[in-house]
Amino acid sequence: MTDRSNISAYVHEQQRIQQHILTSLARSQRALTQMLEAVADITQQSADAQISSESIISNPKETVQRVVDHIQLISNYQRQLAAKITGISIQRRVRVRGHNGKPWLNHEHIAELHQAIEEKM
Repeated sequence: MTDRSNISAYVHEQQRIQQHILTSLARSQRALTQMLEAVADITQQSADAQISSESIISNPKETVQRVVDHIQLISNYQRQLAAKITGISIQRRVRVRGHNGKPWLNHEHIAELHQAIEEKM
């Protein structure tokens, strides 16, 4: 009976730790979002004020890109950590660029549409 209670306590403690880590990851993601918003605000303000290249931010676009790159690295690490903890893989959507294919048309329905149009005329 004590083995069961030890296993139960171990599982409970493991779940509590996992929940704590996932809560921390969520808090970190919110902080990263706030950082991105702050960088966007600074970039917008510097563009609006037309700050010269001698200012603190010599190249806002380059600075923003570096911050975005760092945040993406942190997010990837956090995604992998969350996947290891939960066992659920969180896939990042990848935008696929290319040409659209031809639309698929069901010829049976097209024939029905043509008949309905002809009947109304």
